[in-house]
Amino acid sequence: MFSFSGNLLAGQHDTKKKRAPPSRPVPITFPNLQPPNPSTTGPPPAWTGREKSGIPAHFLSLKKPADVTEDTLALLNVTFQSACDFETLLSSLSNDAQSHLPPKDWLKAPEHIDLLMSSGSNVTLLSNGRRKPDHNEFFVRARELLFNNGDAFSTLTRKGPKGQATLRLAHFRKFWEGLDNLAYYWDNSLDEYWFPNADAVEKGGETSLTTSAVHTPSRDQGARSETNAKVEAELGSPGDEEPRKKAKVEAVSSTGSAQSVKSNGFSSGNAASSSSGHPSRVLPARVAPPKVPWARNLEHGNPVDLSKGSYRGYRIGNGAEMPDQYRIDCVRAFLEPIAWAFGVTLSQHRRPPVLKLEHLRFPVRVSSAAWRSPQDRTRARQGWMEGPVLGMQCRSDVNFGSTGHADSVLDAVRELGGLLLLAQERAREGKTEARGGEGKWWTTKERWGGGPGGEVGDAQGASDALIKEPSTAPEDKPSHRNPDGSKTRRRPTPAEAWKVLRPSHPSWDPKVVYEAIGKDRSVLWDDVFMVSSLNHHISIVHLRVHPLYLKYLSEGSLPQEPPSEPDWCSPKLQRTRWFDLFNIDDRTEAMRGIWGIMSYMMRKEERPDHDTRMG
Repeated sequence: MFSFSGNLLAGQHDTKKKRAPPSRPVPITFPNLQPPNPSTTGPPPAWTGREKSGIPAHFLSLKKPADVTEDTLALLNVTFQSACDFETLLSSLSNDAQSHLPPKDWLKAPEHIDLLMSSGSNVTLLSNGRRKPDHNEFFVRARELLFNNGDAFSTLTRKGPKGQATLRLAHFRKFWEGLDNLAYYWDNSLDEYWFPNADAVEKGGETSLTTSAVHTPSRDQGARSETNAKVEAELGSPGDEEPRKKAKVEAVSSTGSAQSVKSNGFSSGNAASSSSGHPSRVLPARVAPPKVPWARNLEHGNPVDLSKGSYRGYRIGNGAEMPDQYRIDCVRAFLEPIAWAFGVTLSQHRRPPVLKLEHLRFPVRVSSAAWRSPQDRTRARQGWMEGPVLGMQCRSDVNFGSTGHADSVLDAVRELGGLLLLAQERAREGKTEARGGEGKWWTTKERWGGGPGGEVGDAQGASDALIKEPSTAPEDKPSHRNPDGSKTRRRPTPAEAWKVLRPSHPSWDPKVVYEAIGKDRSVLWDDVFMVSSLNHHISIVHLRVHPLYLKYLSEGSLPQEPPSEPDWCSPKLQRTRWFDLFNIDDRTEAMRGIWGIMSYMMRKEERPDHDTRMG
């Protein structure tokens, strides 16, 4: 009768109760890529040179992630463009794509909801026959993203303050559950640590220690100034940014034995900076204590053992320790309410996602994909899907830049792998899969090498003496039937299964109608979109790719005659900035942009007369 999320962590940890300190929060960093210059006037020399090792040979030599270098990006020959906003991204598409982007005024409630819902004139239909969602449907979903994080989390656990109205979480309820799970690893705005006392550190004591992050004068401040400076050098100085959630304010007692230290971590916030005019309040520090082992050699003086301290706050670990599935569930729950408004569902690939590079099948990462549901309800119930419309890729990498640019190059290749797979799937429209070995003699002609003992499963030759003749003929065996009268299906023996000759297993999903949904049929280029996620942020990536480029990847054949567009060999990659899902302005802006992309991709297409749609 009731359904609860088994992955929800809300309410399992009391934020006001002291416990063992979690690991130190990791810094929020993003890839800083310096891509090689692509060849835009013709194929690169690596494609046409004498050696001509080719893309498949290079990817076949990749044994570990560290083998991915800038040479990999140079072979793919992609043009990386600078980050842009949604208006610039959609304006680069064909047709009047920017008109599909909702205006920012849509984040306000519509004035005439009844007229919007009842008006039947000028109804715009989508490619699946549904009515295009309007301002009202947009705002009904967007207003749930305008809630304060703490209030929404309290609604999940039903532990909000008395007298506070309960928020209505409907479309984005699963998103808030996933965001709460992320907060237990990323939200360090309420971090509060207790350390050994500064005077007792030299004596091995265990009372509290305050750092310069506590902007409060106390009578023993002079005696602690030297140790405070050491801890500040280790933990960092306080920041000017307000935490995402309302940080807990606690008075500091000059005579008490427990002074608190708070950490704002590396997250940005929405509210204005706190005033420093209240000397009796504790302001958040910049970073939290280091990860175990806690004893760290400071630049000057003896090490301070922080392992005996205690903690109070949200986190139970840091972002590097968070299960990757939490990020996948949160981002998918953010996209689903937007996709459902356009009759699109999100589903994982039912076949392993592999990128075809001639004879090589290279596995790539695609966390989920958006598919259009068939208009035929019978086919929809049978699991048929159309598309893909766009993709979703979540990655758990952190600390970009710690090893130079190698991790940024690897992240870019992973993103390109997912985008190129989506492009290849969209290019399958109207085609059938050519399975490996199909029509060849080794998949059609039965054969046997003629060795002693006969063919596998046959009692012939030297093995005849070891086999006893059955006492009952097969036709004399009683037939086994099920209670309903149907015959029992007999599973083939391993020998019988070995005799079956057939080509390799198909890599295409038999219940997917592959189609380039949203493609501008007046041009050859295709526009592929993917939602990329790192840390607790998302970015929308757009790849503009030519069919001849995809043909070279899958077949390894260059065009015999130079195409009219010399830059066909260099796909164009655009991306937006990174949007913080904990930030109200960022997540509403991300929803506005994804809504515009879905509206453009699901628009009713005007197909040329010579273009036939796959049924």
